[in-house]
Amino acid sequence: MEIYIARDGNRLGSFPLDEVRRQLASGQLTPNDLAWTQGARDWVPLVSFPPLQSNQYPPAVDYNGPRQPEQTSGLAIASLVCGILSLPFFCPFIASIPAIICGHLARSNIRNSGGRFGGGGMALAGLIMGYLGIALLGCALLAGLGLPIFNEVRLKSNETKSLADARLIAVACRRYATDHQGRFPAKLDELVPKYLPDRSPFSSPLSPGEKLAYEYFGGAENDPPDQVLLMSTFKDRHEKRIIVHVDGSGLIANPPADLPESLSQ
Repeated sequence: MEIYIARDGNRLGSFPLDEVRRQLASGQLTPNDLAWTQGARDWVPLVSFPPLQSNQYPPAVDYNGPRQPEQTSGLAIASLVCGILSLPFFCPFIASIPAIICGHLARSNIRNSGGRFGGGGMALAGLIMGYLGIALLGCALLAGLGLPIFNEVRLKSNETKSLADARLIAVACRRYATDHQGRFPAKLDELVPKYLPDRSPFSSPLSPGEKLAYEYFGGAENDPPDQVLLMSTFKDRHEKRIIVHVDGSGLIANPPADLPESLSQ
């Protein structure tokens, strides 16, 4: 019986049944190679080729002697080593990609080796650790990008609250001036409790721990509307502060150069 053998779309030739068995035993042919013989309907893998499954044929003789023991794939070892190095304690940014590439190549070579190479477990472990390293790298990048945005949003929120509190103090000063011949208080403490229920507006999330988070300049309600009444002790990276004017308007800006001496102590 002549058996025609093909691999990856290329015909390797025709061989007697005993020669096919011998080449299978020696590893020259693999169980996934396709076989066909006269009368067969289609090509089938050698592993399920009927004549090789029949007991009427004697087992093939391996003319090359005993089969060599399975060898561990070098790519599988490389994948495992790189996978270990990709853990956070080592160098995940460098070793993750080699671990993944070597792992996939190793698993492919092991599948196509006809049993000559082993190490599939090591290759799989390397792949898992490599992908874990990539995931950790992605998390680190997202955290690095997201943290500045989060800090900026928190700063804007704190600035908005602080500006609202400063304007509330300015309104209380103008109410005080109505009862005191148009003069603002000498100290902000004079606003509590008649014009402000407590001292909470004097503090600010921008200056945690400070009981008075604003410099107070005093004045009178008939002063120029754009004269500075209050200014935050906090300044951002651009040297800008929260500034509230005599007329109660407020903004975040660089302080003017001609500020009077603060009355705050």
